[in-house]
Amino acid sequence: MTRSVPLGVRMVLWLYVAFNLIIAITLVSSPEVIDGPYLGGPLTPTRRFQWFSIASFHVFMAAVTVVSLRLPRASDRRRLHVLNAAFYLWDASTQWIYWGAAIGMTAADLHTNAGVSAVVGLAMLGVAWRDREAAVPPSAVRA
Repeated sequence: MTRSVPLGVRMVLWLYVAFNLIIAITLVSSPEVIDGPYLGGPLTPTRRFQWFSIASFHVFMAAVTVVSLRLPRASDRRRLHVLNAAFYLWDASTQWIYWGAAIGMTAADLHTNAGVSAVVGLAMLGVAWRDREAAVPPSAVRA
């Protein structure tokens, strides 16, 4: 891992990786825990597969984040952080705007689920904001 990534940013990114892997493990091993609030009735093989596919996406998100930690340029890392944030903010906003009511989620479940996604998205925007190149001393700059 590159040491040019600020310590606070690294810590948040490792928490983000763990968060995504916990979601993935839960979706693969116990999808009914996540599926319950969506009020879809019995967990059919097709829905199990859909949750598995979403788990695969969360593994991908974690992997991209680990790769981002090794990128030497903060500008490249920030692009990935903003894309991660966009995914979570899209998830939160579409649940609040449409999907929560469309599938009949309870208000508590909707606000918990969409709220977590919103907080994660905002945290990733914060990471993008804080991830900057280390300052180069003027003596190190060549003319």
